[in-house]
Amino acid sequence: MTLLARLRRIAVLMADRRTPALPRIAVLLAVVYLLWPVDLIPDFAPPVIGYLDDIVAIWLALRWLIKSGTAAQVSVPQRVER
Repeated sequence: MTLLARLRRIAVLMADRRTPALPRIAVLLAVVYLLWPVDLIPDFAPPVIGYLDDIVAIWLALRWLIKSGTAAQVSVPQRVER
């Protein structure tokens, strides 16, 4: 699955009212946490560990969002090439 298809799926799940509210709120809070200047582990800490909490927050929120979507929401029609 391409990156564009994944981003499209996330956008559909965020906009769809059938998606539960908590996973959508978790994604928004994870994005705010990513942009917030204060982190649990400062970004200037050891090189990889500083960004690890940001990555984990985004990953967990997106994973929860995708798993909470119904089968009809998650299935994205594929193009048929002939």
